[in-house]
Amino acid sequence: MSGLRFLVFLGSARDGRQGERVARCVVNSLKEKNHEAEMIDPLTLGGDGHVHQPLHFRRDPSDIPEWMTNTNKKIEKANAMIIVTPEYNCSLPPALTGTMDQFPPASYRHKPCGIVCYSMGPFGGIRAAAIVRPFLSELGMISTPKVCIIPQVQGKFSEVGQCLDDRTGENLKKVVDEVEWYASALTTKANTDGVPA
Repeated sequence: MSGLRFLVFLGSARDGRQGERVARCVVNSLKEKNHEAEMIDPLTLGGDGHVHQPLHFRRDPSDIPEWMTNTNKKIEKANAMIIVTPEYNCSLPPALTGTMDQFPPASYRHKPCGIVCYSMGPFGGIRAAAIVRPFLSELGMISTPKVCIIPQVQGKFSEVGQCLDDRTGENLKKVVDEVEWYASALTTKANTDGVPA
């Protein structure tokens, strides 16, 4: 099924972050398969990166910033997501959780989500990959089985998102293909029978 909508959440807001290159590669891969794909970047999204009052806790609709409303609509319309995250202090980066926690779990529910993690060191952020699964589950998403773990990420991607390492490229393709499969299956089922209440 072509023409699905994907969001790629970038989990880093640090100077010199490598994740932007990885996320661009994922977006490019999805577009090459004739899907809509957009990066959700904590540095350009809006706000200051902290969760002061999530969208679903705001009582006055006129008080909701436009960037929150627009992003929530994108999440609601997306067929699937892919998380691109580093590992910070053996855990998830606050840029990722702070971004995703701005929006209600109902907007994410019943959607598949692939996981791509990376690090400058030899372990590729594997602890973040393990920790992000229950986080995604609490938002109502289904994390797909395959994970792309990218150790020593520096030098493996160009600035425009071209993967320069064959093994990494193969692993990214497996994640993208699997998320695409789940998105197609779940979208078809949702269109036919709706989703559980």
